[in-house]
Amino acid sequence: MPLVTAVAASTADWEFEAGSLPDLRVGYHDGLIVGLLPEPLDPSSDSQDLLLCDVMDVAPDVMVGASLGVVQLSTVGLVMVHLRYTPVVRSQVAWAVGIRLRRQRLLAGADPRVVVTGVRPSADLMPPGVRLVTYSVLLRDRDTASLIEVWEVEFPSWIVAGEPLPS
Repeated sequence: MPLVTAVAASTADWEFEAGSLPDLRVGYHDGLIVGLLPEPLDPSSDSQDLLLCDVMDVAPDVMVGASLGVVQLSTVGLVMVHLRYTPVVRSQVAWAVGIRLRRQRLLAGADPRVVVTGVRPSADLMPPGVRLVTYSVLLRDRDTASLIEVWEVEFPSWIVAGEPLPS
């Protein structure tokens, strides 16, 4: 599957300018990129500052499950699963989508925990009940428009309900 494809704007869920993407330096390794919250949520604010943390090295076979655990920590606002072969632009787009999803959920009063990835993990790396939500993103770079797909890791019902991992 090609990294990007030229498309019409109407086929994308989201749109970003290439110059506005976050500057990520993730390197060629597997891990979780964690966005930390520097201060508690201000109830009078409709958003929250997010600091980018270094990559946490995590083995690929447990990355998705580990991301669901890390994002539940009170100082974490966003987690991105980064597989070593993920092109940087996909990680940048996934991070930008994660920030936007988090902001939307904060404004709606919904659970703002978000886990994203720029490359779809294989099914054998997914814990029970985990699903992926696909987002098509139109990335504009001057006169070029490219479609990039990124994914959100959707929490399984047992995590939402606060139950232990099913056996």
